[in-house]
Amino acid sequence: MTDPSPIETLVLTLHDIGAVQFGRFRLHSGKESRIYIDLRLLVSFPAALRQATAAYAGVLATLDYDLLAATPLAGLPIGTALCLHLDKPLIYPRKTAKSYGTGKNIEGRWSIGQTVVVIDDLITSGDSVLETVASVKAAGLHVRDAVVLIDREQGGREMLLAQGYRVHPVMSLRQMLEILVSHGRLSGSQRDEVLMSLGLI
Repeated sequence: MTDPSPIETLVLTLHDIGAVQFGRFRLHSGKESRIYIDLRLLVSFPAALRQATAAYAGVLATLDYDLLAATPLAGLPIGTALCLHLDKPLIYPRKTAKSYGTGKNIEGRWSIGQTVVVIDDLITSGDSVLETVASVKAAGLHVRDAVVLIDREQGGREMLLAQGYRVHPVMSLRQMLEILVSHGRLSGSQRDEVLMSLGLI
């Protein structure tokens, strides 16, 4: 039996730490889902965060950019890990502008005209990526690309592409499910239930 690929190892790790759970969950949108993905847990598992960081770095190696721009708040731990791993500067928009000091909307140092790549944990509707894009563009920065760990395949990637932004996921939800099935973590019928709950089959 061949050793699992880095992506397979990462998926199994995410399952091990409880970042991927199966059951019945109410999503932020109000819809019910048979899967819940909580990548915010990565910060409590340094080894898992290192695996995820390496996966992001592999995608980022194919892109041309000056700065990383993390979405608040989910993208920030991953953006910080990538900043250290790649030795690339990081900026991040605030949820609300400071009402004191400099009153700025974005933390970090940048120059007008630089190119950023947006970092988020996953993409569903694409709203959090789009909000970060709007913030960094308002600051005079250029954006073409975003990188996420998982594309939940709920239309966010297509919505952003229609507006001129490319989203590069490390993996799709379907890929993740297939890996879990192939390693006996999930049955084929459970996979189909998840896909049906999200309207993907």
